[in-house]
Amino acid sequence: MRTKAIELCTFLVVGLATVVIAQGEGDRKSETDSNRISVSEIRDYRKMFRLNEKPIDMVEGTKYMCAPPSMVYGPHYDPGVVYYINEIARHGIDAFSREKLFPVGSIIVKEKQERKTEDSVQIVTVMKKVHAGIGEDTWVYKMYDTRKWEEVDVSNRATTPVTRTCIGCHRRYQDNDYVSDKGVELLFKKR
Repeated sequence: MRTKAIELCTFLVVGLATVVIAQGEGDRKSETDSNRISVSEIRDYRKMFRLNEKPIDMVEGTKYMCAPPSMVYGPHYDPGVVYYINEIARHGIDAFSREKLFPVGSIIVKEKQERKTEDSVQIVTVMKKVHAGIGEDTWVYKMYDTRKWEEVDVSNRATTPVTRTCIGCHRRYQDNDYVSDKGVELLFKKR
């Protein structure tokens, strides 16, 4: 009788350990998945909350950050920019005003229009808050070609080392949780 009780306890402990280990692996996988931006999250970005009704001009000093001045164009070249945010970012505006931090899961999309028309979009840039707190690793940045919905690799562009990555520019906005001044300004206009 005592042997059966020991066997039963051993079976329960092993079974429970298996469940805990499997759940831990699942949590790590979902954490890894949540630390990146997938095309499926942003492909329908126009269904997100639109911050500015009409396209706005890119800040003059920022236009050429992703491309050297000798290039005729870059993702910030032409003036039409429209910002979109997901519901997490939208509901996090109050928290941002108190703590200067966006909640994890916030997504901000900048649609780059070549001629200030919705049919001229070729590139969107995306920020996703993946970790709580403040730091350069709390956001993930991506750029997508909207004609093919493929990620644009900016690491080998002929730009300066500072602008080869998005954080190279966003670093200056640390006080805004790495969101540009223009982005924050638009967020507070729509509150």
